[in-house]
Amino acid sequence: MALVRAHLAGVLKTSTSNYRSICRVLDHLEAPFVLIDDNSQVKDVSHIIVPGVSKFGSLMRELDQSGFIDPLINARSSGKAILGLCAGMQVMGKSSSESVGVAGLAWFDFGVTKIRESTHNQIRSFHTGWDDVSSTGLAIEESYDGCYYFNHSYYITECNPKHIMGTTEYGENFISVMGDGNILGAQFHPEKSQKDGLRFIHEFLNTKL
Repeated sequence: MALVRAHLAGVLKTSTSNYRSICRVLDHLEAPFVLIDDNSQVKDVSHIIVPGVSKFGSLMRELDQSGFIDPLINARSSGKAILGLCAGMQVMGKSSSESVGVAGLAWFDFGVTKIRESTHNQIRSFHTGWDDVSSTGLAIEESYDGCYYFNHSYYITECNPKHIMGTTEYGENFISVMGDGNILGAQFHPEKSQKDGLRFIHEFLNTKL
C-alpha cells in the first residue's frame, strides 16, 4: 500500500483519547506523522486525525481549552484533510444528548443521541464489538465496506443524506461513516480494526488535497 510521501499527518493529543494506538498504526503504515500537543502545530500538517474514546462534552472542552478549535476551523477552510474517530466524529455535529448544553463544531447538521435499547431485538444501550459497514452510493472514490470494531453508547441516526458515506445496522441503521469534501468521520475505531482499519486509514492518508 503506497502512501503519498509529500503528506504529513498529525494526531491530536488529547488527555482521554487512545492517540497512542493511532500512532502505532501510522508507524505500521510507515506514514510520516507528528503528535500534535500544541495548537501551533496544526498549520504544519496536511492530514489531521481527531481521536475518540471520550465524552462529547469532555472532548469539546479540551479542544477549546487547548486552543484547537480555531486552528481546526482554519484547517478545514484551507482544505486540509481531517478525520474524526468515534467522539472525534460526533463533535463535528451540533450537539449531543450525552452533554446537554455543549455545542459541537457544527460542521454537519446532526445531533448525537443515546442508543435505543430493545429487549425484543436484544439491543443493548451500548455497541461494543465487530460489525459491518455498508458504503452508500455517495462513497464513489472509496469503498468503506468492511468489518470494523465499535465501542460507543451514542450514535447518529439522521443527517443530510449527501454526507452519509456508510451505515451500520444495530437495531436500526445508524451513520458509521460521513464526509463532506476534505472532512471525514467514522464511528468505529479503525486503529483497532485490523486489515479493514488499516485500509481505511491508508485511504484517508492518500486523500487528494
